[in-house]
Amino acid sequence: MGNEIPKVITRQLPNAVVYDMSTPGSVRITLPPTSTWSSGLHWHESHTEFLKVVKGSIRARVGDTWKVITATNGEQPEVRVDRFVWHEWQRAGPEGEVVVIERTDPADEEKSIFFWNLNGVILNPPSFLNKYAWAPSLVPRFARDIFQDFWITLNLFVIFYHLDNFPAFSNAKSLVPIIGKQLDQVASHAILYLATWIGWLLGVQPVRQVYTPSGAYDRWWDAKKTKSVKRE
Repeated sequence: MGNEIPKVITRQLPNAVVYDMSTPGSVRITLPPTSTWSSGLHWHESHTEFLKVVKGSIRARVGDTWKVITATNGEQPEVRVDRFVWHEWQRAGPEGEVVVIERTDPADEEKSIFFWNLNGVILNPPSFLNKYAWAPSLVPRFARDIFQDFWITLNLFVIFYHLDNFPAFSNAKSLVPIIGKQLDQVASHAILYLATWIGWLLGVQPVRQVYTPSGAYDRWWDAKKTKSVKRE
């Protein structure tokens, strides 16, 4: 099954995007014209990230600074985002194709594994109720829809926590400038940490074989086990 996992994943408009995981250690992200896709405001805690603009223009926030970054025939600028620095990016305008290569230091496979599993949950969402043939007939449709949305969100939060992608859920920083950022970070950690515990109780895995190529899947879990042994 793992060998059948595509290295190029496409999502359609309005937030159309193409993720190309063909090159180890980096992900090539392509946004077609008019795409409303955004990375969302987030930060990383164990990786420094680099965004290389290969084609088109992006509007990027790094820390508190917004800037427009444009690739030309003679230059493909690269932006460095240090650990714990909030950042996000999207296309700068509706016209033309945008291509950005994301890579990290350390140059491991986590970014590719993150996008494989993120898109797996979004495009082929796991179903909890379908595990039990009798459940759908006993649960009202609206309740099933609510629970399914919760289940998908829970799976995504578990992926975020274990694959070093921390979303900024709140905006206390704008209300309390001195300690607001710390409050935002605490809130995000608390939400994701709670999700991982609930996920653990319900058997949710951050990296699933159904979404991940077999080699990458095995290497990630082996590395995770090695880290656990070292902590002990």
